[in-house]
Amino acid sequence: MNMEQLPGLLGILIGAFFAAIGIWSGVKKAAKNRGIDERLKVIVAKSHSTSWYFILGSIYCLFILYLLGVEFSVPAALGILVFIQLGGWTLSFYFYHNKY
Repeated sequence: MNMEQLPGLLGILIGAFFAAIGIWSGVKKAAKNRGIDERLKVIVAKSHSTSWYFILGSIYCLFILYLLGVEFSVPAALGILVFIQLGGWTLSFYFYHNKY
């Protein structure tokens, strides 16, 4: 690993650390305010399921682009897939939250 990659590695590790702290504190606060109920569990389950449809479609799109001659590096392809997975989960969570 060269020194140019060190800030990226630190950003990933520090970001994961703060994300874990945010999730932990959010769950604690929601449990304290009785925010974790059956409705939330149904919404989370449905949004996780729906986000996999987003990721499946994006995998097919990446394969089609690859067959058309577009080159992706492994980190770029995985970054795209993670971004679409999290974005699809977020959008479907808000959709199901407003629906139920």
